[in-house]
Amino acid sequence: CTMVSNQGGGRREGKFFTFSNLNICRLKPDRKQWQKSSLESAEILMMLSGAICAIIHGTAQPAMLIVFGIMTDTFIQYDIEKQELQDPNKGYVSVLINFSFFLHRLLDIESQMIYFASSYAVTGFAVLVLGYLQICLWVTSAARQTQQIRKAYFRKIMRMDIGWFDCTSVGELNTRISDDINKINDAIADQVAIFIQRFTTFVCGFLLGFVRGWKLTLVIIAVSPLIGIGSVAKLTGLELKAYAKAGAIADEVLSSIRTVAAFGGEKKEVERYDKNLVFAQNWGIRKGIIMGLFTGYIWCIIFLCYALAFWYGSKLVLEEEEYSAGTLLQVFLGVLVGALNLGQAAPCLEAFATGRGAATNIFETIDEKPRIDCMSEDGYKLDKVRGEIEFHNVTFHYPSRPDVKILDELSMVIKPGETTAFVGPSGTGKSTTIQLIQRFYDPTKGMVTLDGHDIRSLNIQWLRSLMGVVEQEPVLFATTIAENICYGQEDATMEDIIRAAKEANAYNFIMDLPLKFDTLVGEGGGQMSGGQKQRIAIARALVRNPKILLLDMATSALDNESEATVQKTLSKARFGRTAISIAHRLSTVKSADIIIGFEHGRAVERGKHEELIERKGVYFTLVTLQSQGDKALMETSMQSKYLIFALTSEGWKAESTLSRRESNCRNADRQQSAGLPAVLHSNLAPANVTRILKYNAPEWSYMVLGSLGAGVNGAVNPLYALLFSQILGVGPMTKQRAQINGVCLLFVVVGIVSFFTQFLQGYTFAKAGELLTRRLRKIGFQAMLGQDIGWFDDHRNSPGALTTRLATDASQVQGATGTQIGMIVNSLTNIGVSIIIAFYFSWKLSLVITCFLPFLALSGMVQSRMLIGFASQDKKAMEATGRVIISVSLYIYIMGIKLDFTEGCIRVVFDLGGGGLDFTEGCIRVVFDLGGG
Repeated sequence: CTMVSNQGGGRREGKFFTFSNLNICRLKPDRKQWQKSSLESAEILMMLSGAICAIIHGTAQPAMLIVFGIMTDTFIQYDIEKQELQDPNKGYVSVLINFSFFLHRLLDIESQMIYFASSYAVTGFAVLVLGYLQICLWVTSAARQTQQIRKAYFRKIMRMDIGWFDCTSVGELNTRISDDINKINDAIADQVAIFIQRFTTFVCGFLLGFVRGWKLTLVIIAVSPLIGIGSVAKLTGLELKAYAKAGAIADEVLSSIRTVAAFGGEKKEVERYDKNLVFAQNWGIRKGIIMGLFTGYIWCIIFLCYALAFWYGSKLVLEEEEYSAGTLLQVFLGVLVGALNLGQAAPCLEAFATGRGAATNIFETIDEKPRIDCMSEDGYKLDKVRGEIEFHNVTFHYPSRPDVKILDELSMVIKPGETTAFVGPSGTGKSTTIQLIQRFYDPTKGMVTLDGHDIRSLNIQWLRSLMGVVEQEPVLFATTIAENICYGQEDATMEDIIRAAKEANAYNFIMDLPLKFDTLVGEGGGQMSGGQKQRIAIARALVRNPKILLLDMATSALDNESEATVQKTLSKARFGRTAISIAHRLSTVKSADIIIGFEHGRAVERGKHEELIERKGVYFTLVTLQSQGDKALMETSMQSKYLIFALTSEGWKAESTLSRRESNCRNADRQQSAGLPAVLHSNLAPANVTRILKYNAPEWSYMVLGSLGAGVNGAVNPLYALLFSQILGVGPMTKQRAQINGVCLLFVVVGIVSFFTQFLQGYTFAKAGELLTRRLRKIGFQAMLGQDIGWFDDHRNSPGALTTRLATDASQVQGATGTQIGMIVNSLTNIGVSIIIAFYFSWKLSLVITCFLPFLALSGMVQSRMLIGFASQDKKAMEATGRVIISVSLYIYIMGIKLDFTEGCIRVVFDLGGGGLDFTEGCIRVVFDLGGG
């Protein structure tokens, strides 16, 4: 099995694959240049095609208004002729009119109504197809672009220097790449198509108004609402920043769950997590208040426009006779439809504002230039490497602690082919020197050289490829043993892996495992013992056959037996290489060629073991203190033996039984992780709506008030239809002006009421939703901390996956309540009031229209089921992404190699919304066939 890579993506051979040469997008400092370079021709074509479909779709309503105006004039003319026919004062003329009417006019009006109905039917079918295409194309394009953004974001993270990670929380990064990029996707997917469609309708509606009646159009425009929601974007950004901090806390706690559980700190950590959730909740509520006021303002202005338009329009028709009734309707309805679509574009603008707020931090990171670019191709490579390392007056401060001097003008030479040991008290800069050699940081002053060359002038990837690193805490990824070893050398063959395992004294225990090299090590290597993890880490360091071997307290965390085994392995591995060893147990460094003593960030002594003992300096002090500690430890051990012998036989049996159970459980978990598919979470049924509402029960008063407001808002459109019909059906000339004035006054009242009810709906449901999100996140986090430790060993419950669930699941549950309940109440009220009014005026025509309601409901159900399926797939992909981000981001400073991230799924959503929303227009043919006749 060979690690392979190619330009087209990952090609799997055997069990190993890589994406090391996959050049997804070229990052450039300028954001516009990056955006341009990241959009491939396919995405551009899809967006252009989707935009064209949306534009054509948007012209459909204004085009039908032209037909509607002509049809209205035809009806009125027909009615005038019919009244003249029935006038008793024109008896003789009536006979001639009757003869002409039945021979010509009756057939003519029927053929015209069929033509109008056919026009509506063709338009309905056209918008059905166009609506589907515009949504499908934009959603597909958005999925691909957000995939590229995720890759670009992660690739930029991989380019960042370790100092950047010191100042940035890994949990915050996971929240950004899951929740924030999802919001960007929402802003550039179907919402763009819907906005283009509605904006086109707005432009065409107003254009129709100007062409057919510019006077009335100017009057309506004078009071048209101005749209601006910049504050929404700002509040969204603040809300996301607040939750990113909470996500960082969650990741920190879940990554250290064993320590938290050992000290009983679960309750304290939940309170710390909830404190940051409160900030996010408050920003979300403020955003809801602004959107409620904004939506109420839009609808209030729209109804005031109705009042003014009907009042002034009726004056133009009745007094000045400039317009016909059909022209009045074309002008008014054109501007009305334009204004309504402008108002209905508000949710799209909210999505854009939310996406813009989310994109701020994402693009700031993408645009940021790392101080040390670990993927840079700059720098040169030496033809021959001897391995001599020298520090020249190096002074260093960590970026996260600029006031603390770690190294103070350190100067020393590490000769090639020798084993050099660093000793000294904690905090004297021993481990820091190893990180400087790998160029994880650059010195504040001075320089580090390899064979006389400043390492800052060398190619960084080539430099790190010369080095093999073994840390105190072995770092393993949640994959197989073979793939963990392969991370040390991308193109390692199976023979190389076996050779490295043998050199690391790991081959025998690996072959004793059921799946051998295909055994999964678990999250962080949790399925392996300390000695086994350390030997796998050594094999990973040796597989690249390094010129320089860096051992940072590689055996300090092991028991005596494991330490002896690993120490023997390291002694063999150091042979013929430049090796640097840091150890607290001084017995392990006695055999080193050179021992360097550190104190206060400086190398204060240098020599062999015997020489340094004679000098009685730092090394002598450490040896003395450790000897005294070992003697005290031995006395304590002897006392423990007597205590152990005093234990009862039952205690021994209980301890033995417990050990066997732990061993059996560990083995069972390992076999399950290795051999069984991850079906536990995938088979979970969707949560019951009633259960979700129970969690929202404390906010029932807000829900009731919001539902009341939504109910009133739902009744507004049917009420508008009723008032509109009253204007068209006014009585004699003497009463027309008074009736129209009364209807216009009612429009003003409805507008004022709409302002308050829209605000009430927006505010109450936003507050209820934000409180629910905070509660679910807190309960979810609390439930996670309440699980047994074995639950966290499952790779599906890694810290990355869990923080992703906290970030996305709770906000998605809010989408199932909150504003969605308001929309449901609004729709039900709208349908109910409309049916009542319709049946009151014409039950026959109402029955025909009602027949189409089941089809509308069916389209909504199909859409809902498809979206639930896509959401489930997207959730799994995000959890997998979260696991990768947490693992790689936590361990990047140890790996020191190029790791390319590729997200394995592209969400393609075939949204039926376009068809469902525009199905109504296809029903108009039947309505006009029956109503016209």
